[in-house]
Amino acid sequence: MPDGDIVHSQLSGLYQKPYKWLCEGKANSSEYAWVVKDALIRDIKTNYGIVAVKYAKQMGEMLRQMMKNVSQHSSVNWAALSTEIDRQVGQAKVKHHVQELLRRAAKGILHEFRYNHTAETSNLPEAVVKRLFQEIYKSNFEQRIPLTSNHHADVDNATITERVEALSSDILGEISKWASKATADGDVKNLRRSPRKKVKEIDLGEDLL
Repeated sequence: MPDGDIVHSQLSGLYQKPYKWLCEGKANSSEYAWVVKDALIRDIKTNYGIVAVKYAKQMGEMLRQMMKNVSQHSSVNWAALSTEIDRQVGQAKVKHHVQELLRRAAKGILHEFRYNHTAETSNLPEAVVKRLFQEIYKSNFEQRIPLTSNHHADVDNATITERVEALSSDILGEISKWASKATADGDVKNLRRSPRKKVKEIDLGEDLL
């Protein structure tokens, strides 16, 4: 469907087609993921681009410097680190909503350092780029889907939520690949979707047991 065909008023034109497909339920999770990835990669390239990646990498480098000498036994002024993130994000020459996604990305990783001790320290610039892409997906698609009282094709909210959640591992896996490529290139122009999964046709004479 053309991007101009609006079936969900809270989604941008890029995400109308994947939302419509998910509501109509005529495909499988692999096909749904394929069209969502297309919308997401166009969103990243068109509305965020090289500048957002540059700032995300800078935020990651800042976190790397901050955490370099931190061990589990060190005393860390977490409030000061959070304030420094706010300061640096506030200086980023990007639109306000992009600043907010950068803030969420950096503070999400800081939260993992503080409470879960699970954040990966080996490549924090890439980690922040990855988290930024995740935040774009959540903010612009996943979290907006429930923001309507009547879903397309009269599908109920529980069903559409289940279908979206089924895409999570596929989408997040692709985002990891994009983040690695964008971090290495310092750009998003060469990001591509992984090859489309081919569904094996079942031989009706084949013994499946």
